[in-house]
Amino acid sequence: MIAAGEEWKRQSEAHKLVPGLPASTVRVWAAAGRVRSVKVGGAVWVAVEDVVGAAASSRRRRSTRRSGNG
Repeated sequence: MIAAGEEWKRQSEAHKLVPGLPASTVRVWAAAGRVRSVKVGGAVWVAVEDVVGAAASSRRRRSTRRSGNG
């Protein structure tokens, strides 16, 4: 869905935007206000730009831990 020039996805599908991102992480981000979300007709929608941005900032930390001791 595109609203006001921004793309929004159902929260239940938003994790598919970033390979390896757990769906539960998107739910936590939305609940904490890290990504914008809105409830419409019983479904929660999140801003794609926010999900991708949050994943990019979090991925850096995950990658650092993984590549630590090879």
